[in-house]
Amino acid sequence: MASDGLDARTLVLLLVAAVILLPLLTVGLGGGTMGGGMMGGMRGSHMWSDGGVPGWWLLASLLGRALTLLVVLGVGYLVYRALTESGAGTDAAMDELRLAYARGDIDDEEYERRRQTLEANEH
Repeated sequence: MASDGLDARTLVLLLVAAVILLPLLTVGLGGGTMGGGMMGGMRGSHMWSDGGVPGWWLLASLLGRALTLLVVLGVGYLVYRALTESGAGTDAAMDELRLAYARGDIDDEEYERRRQTLEANEH
């Protein structure tokens, strides 16, 4: 029985994705890792540069985040497909049975017999 709205599995997957993705996307945007943490001691002495982070380092950081995001989204998509397609065969058979009944190809007794058989095989 497929529904057009969001079911419980979809909501749980979206919640898990949000919990995983939000920290990944915001890491390092504040004053945390590159700004004040690891290289904060070198900033005042100007040992390597004027104290700023080089442009290529920012680009590499953004590319790393984008690749991480793509991997997480890909795995999430595969998990979602695996969870939603587990009962797809029974739903397709039930849909076909409903269509045959609606077209008048089978009568009430035949419809009920086949429906009960499909539901018994589903559980």
